[in-house]
Amino acid sequence: MAQPSILVLEDDEIIRALMVDVLEDFGAVVTSFPSADEGMIYLERGDDPVDLIVSDIQMPGLLNGYDLSKVVAHRWPTVPVVLTSGNTKLAAQLGGSVRFLPKPWSTEHLIECVQTALNPQGSSMH
Repeated sequence: MAQPSILVLEDDEIIRALMVDVLEDFGAVVTSFPSADEGMIYLERGDDPVDLIVSDIQMPGLLNGYDLSKVVAHRWPTVPVVLTSGNTKLAAQLGGSVRFLPKPWSTEHLIECVQTALNPQGSSMH
């Protein structure tokens, strides 16, 4: 597989920077924004197709990560979404195509979650 393109949406600058670093080390091309609203604008422009979206659920703006995941499932059904939150109660409301990564996450857990989302058949990386 070529370098996966991952969109990261996280309003906490420190967590966002860490997530971008981990995913770039993993070999992904990462684009990041501090809100789901900006992520949505990026997706709508469609200049660069994304292979995966990793988003915090609770963010400032009109859309939260959960709203974004519903729009993505409807408009870009092939794009997997990983949502993160410190509030694990939110996990119960997520749709079938969405994976939940509880905070605080470890880098290993993040990578594992991303790999599973990118390879839902459970195929191993070659």
